[in-house]
Amino acid sequence: MTQGPMTDTVGTDNMRLDHKGSASVNLSGWSVLIAWSISVGVHAVVFVGMLILVFPFSARDDVPIVPPKRVHLVGSLEGASFVDTPRADLPDAIPMTDAEQPRPEPETYTPLSELRASKKPELSIIGIGAGGGDVERYGIQLGGGPAPEFFGLGGSALGARSVVYVVDRSGSMLEWFEAVKEELKRSVSKLRRSQKFHVIFFNHQTPVHNPPKKLVSAIRAQKQRLFSFLEQVFPLGQTKPETALRQALEMKPDLIYLLSDGQDFPPGLFRRLDEWNKDRAVQICTIAYVDSAGSELLELMAREHNGEFRYVSEDDLP
Repeated sequence: MTQGPMTDTVGTDNMRLDHKGSASVNLSGWSVLIAWSISVGVHAVVFVGMLILVFPFSARDDVPIVPPKRVHLVGSLEGASFVDTPRADLPDAIPMTDAEQPRPEPETYTPLSELRASKKPELSIIGIGAGGGDVERYGIQLGGGPAPEFFGLGGSALGARSVVYVVDRSGSMLEWFEAVKEELKRSVSKLRRSQKFHVIFFNHQTPVHNPPKKLVSAIRAQKQRLFSFLEQVFPLGQTKPETALRQALEMKPDLIYLLSDGQDFPPGLFRRLDEWNKDRAVQICTIAYVDSAGSELLELMAREHNGEFRYVSEDDLP
């Protein structure tokens, strides 16, 4: 006889139990509510216990409050962001001693003598024997930068802060003297306020100085004073530059321009120049003006005193 599966059902309005193999239980109504309440209560007890373990002294009033450590801040707070994280074991900042204090380093400057071109066996000669001409059309840049520039010379005098113009005013300069004045105005006009200048005219008489008889700052008032002085200077007499050169070197400028059309310089001039400028602290640039007869002597003078030489022909003048 085959016996079918037996199912016992015991039921009320809130619970049903079915037995088929393994038992299954379905709860509803008040049974579910009671089960959730028990679960929530158990979890709450566990959570409170964990809080007590983690913060065992948080509720005690007898625990002393540790004051925060004082910290010395070094530097500016502008633009900085901080996270306030108090730490009980943070040590006091150790003040810096005088030896540890940062000190500003003084600025250093390269001496002018190191900026000048070194003395070389060969000197670049501009326009000698060819009448000068417009050398810039060959790609040669003369002067430029902060260097004083006079008749295209001055490229090797970068950084020169003071310049003295020693200019021939002998009678042979009469025809071309106005062009010299115009070039003097142009050259001085380009000097910066931080530079200084002076002008000395020479012939066989006592040299004529631009007042006052010293280097002056290249400000507008001093430039205008020179321009007025130039209107009172005229050429006459013979060519004797020795006294004017000595007076120029006594001013200890960085650069001297010597312009002359002469060739019969006094005997011993080169030896005296070597004594006056023994350390070659002053750079001397020379210009043979219109007459090329004195070019060889002026070229040698520039070579011996770390300068430049140029022959300015009649064709170079405006």
